[in-house]
This record gives sequence, C-alpha cells and structure tokens, in this order.
Amino acid sequence: MRVSSLFAVAAIVTQCNGFLNLPFINQANPSLTQYAEAQENALLKIRLDIGQVETAQKGTPMITGNRIGIDGMVVELHGNQDAVYTHPKLPGADGPNPQLSTGAKTLELIKKGKFVDLTGTKYVNLEHGAWEFIWRRNAKAGAFICGFDVPEEVKRNGASIPKGRVYLTFPVWTEESLQELRERMVKAEEKAVEAMDRLKDETRMMGETFNPLMKAMHFRNACKAHEDIDYSGFKLYKAMPLQREMVHLKSGLYLCSLGTVWTKTDKLFANDHVLLGSAYVMASDEEMIEKKIVNERELEPVVFDGLRPFE
Repeated sequence: MRVSSLFAVAAIVTQCNGFLNLPFINQANPSLTQYAEAQENALLKIRLDIGQVETAQKGTPMITGNRIGIDGMVVELHGNQDAVYTHPKLPGADGPNPQLSTGAKTLELIKKGKFVDLTGTKYVNLEHGAWEFIWRRNAKAGAFICGFDVPEEVKRNGASIPKGRVYLTFPVWTEESLQELRERMVKAEEKAVEAMDRLKDETRMMGETFNPLMKAMHFRNACKAHEDIDYSGFKLYKAMPLQREMVHLKSGLYLCSLGTVWTKTDKLFANDHVLLGSAYVMASDEEMIEKKIVNERELEPVVFDGLRPFE
C-alpha cells in the first residue's frame, strides 16, 4: 500500500513538473534564426557608464557615486557564425530554456573601449565576446545580450568592473511590435490623464463640501478614479523604454539605445546577478567600416597587395 502511494505521488509530481515546464509556452520566436543571420557584419558602438547602483524611492535603479565612463568600444556581430571558442556562458543559450536563444554567436571586438584616469588613457581589455538573441514566441520584445570575459579588474576611484565576466543587455523589438506598443501607450496615457483629472477634481470637491453624504460620494469617486489610473496600464507602459532612441538593425529590428551592464557571481548565499551600470549603443558609421578594412590591410604583407596566397 505504501509503495503504491509513493508511485501515485511520483506520477502526480511528474505530471506537475511536465505542466510547469510548459513546453507549449516556452517556444522561440519562429524568426529568431533569421533575425540573427541578418546581423552578419553589423557594427555597433557601445559606451558604458559604470558606478554604484542604488534604488531610488520609486524603485528605479540610479547610478551614483564615483563612476567610470568607458567610450569608443566597437563590436562586430557575426550572425552566421556560432561561437565555437571558449566564451562566457550566456543566460539564454546556457540557461534553463536554451530553445529560446539563437545560441552563442561570434562577436569581434573591433576597437577597445577607453577611459581616462590620473595616469592617462586606459584601454579596457574584454575577451572572448559572444552574443545572442532571446525571444519567446508571441512576445512583443526580445533581448540582445553580449557577454565578455574580463581578465583583470577595471577600476577608477571607487567604481569598477570586477574580474570575471560581464554582460550587456538591450531590449529589441520588431517594427510592428514597437509601433503597436507605442499606440497602446498613447491610449493608456489618455485614460490615465482623464482619470488623474477626475481624481484631482473629486479630491478637491471632497475637501470643499461639508455635507457628509456628498463627502462620501466624492471619496468613492476619487477611489474609482485612482483604480482607473491603475487599470489604465500607463505605469507599465511608462516603465518600458518605448520612446527612447532606437538603433535600426537589419531584418526590421529596433534595438533600444539604453541597456544594462551586469555581472554574475558564483558566491554562495549572495545575489548572483549584480548590476554594474548602464550601456548605450549606436550604429557605427561607414567611417568605422572603412577603418576596419584599412587596419586589416595593414596587417598583411604589402607585397601581396591584400592577397593571401597561402589560403
């Protein structure tokens, strides 16, 4: 009897686990591979703002204290090439739902970032870069994530990027999903503004009247207006970076120019995700492409005029 009960419990747990895995939900965007392949040879210029991250009163992270501004970093994406070399584990490809990721793709650091301290210009050495898209099926937005190994601590005053690994994360949308969310945000804002006006008026009238019945009625109306503000969804849309500057990627994707910089620790009893600061990305210009070509030619024997006879 006891053995039968154990089998019954095991069967129930197995069914529950199968349900919690939700294979019908944890499916990737069917265009994920196409999105990645379209970014072959895409050049991005990235600036990092590293400092002490504190949570403001409204729950918004703020960078305070001493900071490092790392500028001038340029990376090249290779969407057709898997990162078969040793690289930091990526949260999608090496996480609990790798099917939602494009897999680790090759990333080439074309130009190192730099900052200035009391001793002069310092270049930041980031190694073994890799990138991925993570995008769930039917989700309006995905994530663009880059990962690097940091061979030695990058430090200026009290701000630092610790030795280990560092990640950059940016939201990404399609043109259609971005437009849809922006339209929803406008409608939600209209509802929220109307409800806030009602809340203000009802609160004012509640304070002006001496009639207890009218005071109760205005109080009820004010509560309803406050509820309508919450149900409008405007706070949720406002928290999304929908109105920020976007980087237009190939295949009709829009990359948010503002992202986060974070690291992952392996310490026991500690938060393994540590926010280090913010990242800003922009599309690199044609001048950088030409400079990359020139640099490659300078590494080759001049006598062959750019040819590689041994390949």
